[in-house]
Amino acid sequence: MESEELKQLVRKNDNDSRRLLFEAYYRKTYAVAYNILRSRENAEDITQDAFIKAFQNIPQLQDETKFGAWLAVIASNLARNYLKREKRIHYTDREVIADGASEADYTEESALRSLEVDRVRQAIKNLPPDHYQVVVLQYYYDLRVEEIASMLKVSSGTIKSRLHRARQRLARELELNHDPACHINKGGEQE
Repeated sequence: MESEELKQLVRKNDNDSRRLLFEAYYRKTYAVAYNILRSRENAEDITQDAFIKAFQNIPQLQDETKFGAWLAVIASNLARNYLKREKRIHYTDREVIADGASEADYTEESALRSLEVDRVRQAIKNLPPDHYQVVVLQYYYDLRVEEIASMLKVSSGTIKSRLHRARQRLARELELNHDPACHINKGGEQE
């Protein structure tokens, strides 16, 4: 969505604008909630609640072009609060498969790349919710530390600390030397 169009929709905040914003940001917002909650039903509920809360508080949004990131913060905070209230975390090994993708579409190189991308995604999903939140906001929404701190209402130092810890954990989980799937000999078989 173009930034000027986004600004106009956010400023209008009427039913038509809300519908367009909902359609444009539902999948991303749902993905944020789902990756924290690991439950489709709960993620759908949290996503709906996030949109309601965002539309009610839209006058507080200082930069209309950051609507998606702001919505992601709202959704991740609602999801984290839900987990705190429920005091339980659900993990799942189920992976989302891209629509229309078939094994024949992949070359060996793209298959290996896909495996690596899946490893990174899984490692990010395994981060604690507060670390997951800042990683998504920085790398997925391309926000600066100061912007994340402002949105989450914490200090920049707290965001830097969370990002540092998240990167350390990701580096440990993604070390290639310790992953047997990455040790493949010239014949294509695992060593």
